[in-house]
This record gives sequence, C-alpha cells and structure tokens, in this order.
Amino acid sequence: AYQKYGYDGIGDICAMTGDGVNDAPALKQAEVGVAMGIRGTEVAKDAADIVLQDDDFTSIINGIEQGRLCSCNLRKSIMYTLC
Repeated sequence: AYQKYGYDGIGDICAMTGDGVNDAPALKQAEVGVAMGIRGTEVAKDAADIVLQDDDFTSIINGIEQGRLCSCNLRKSIMYTLC
C-alpha cells in the first residue's frame, strides 16, 4: 500500500478497497482501508479504517473534498488569528 518515490523514502499513500474476507489482510496493511458497508463482510469491516455506508465510490471523493476544504479553512483561520 505504500509506494516509495523520490528521496528519503517519501512516497504516496495508497488506499485499499475491499468487501470480502480475502481482502481483510490488505485492508489491515494499507495506510487507509475502505470497506463496503452493505455487501461487505464483518471481517472486512473490522479490518478497514473507513466503512462506506452506501457502497458508492463517489462518497470517497466527496469525503476527500470535504476534508481538504476543512483543512484549508482551518489554515486560513489560524493565519488570520496570528496576523
């Protein structure tokens, strides 16, 4: 789940998605494991970091966008407070 590129072992973080028992080890080892909530097994849900309640991959994209927006707004508010 971790790809090494560049210098000093700095790399990209990859997410793993899965819904079955055979995906559980990869979900556990990945930096971010995403399991399906409706059709996923309990083993996969326990091994994952995030469980999608609607089994829709666009929920991952929406969550990333919201997280980046919150991070950006937090940075702006801290800079406004300090300056």
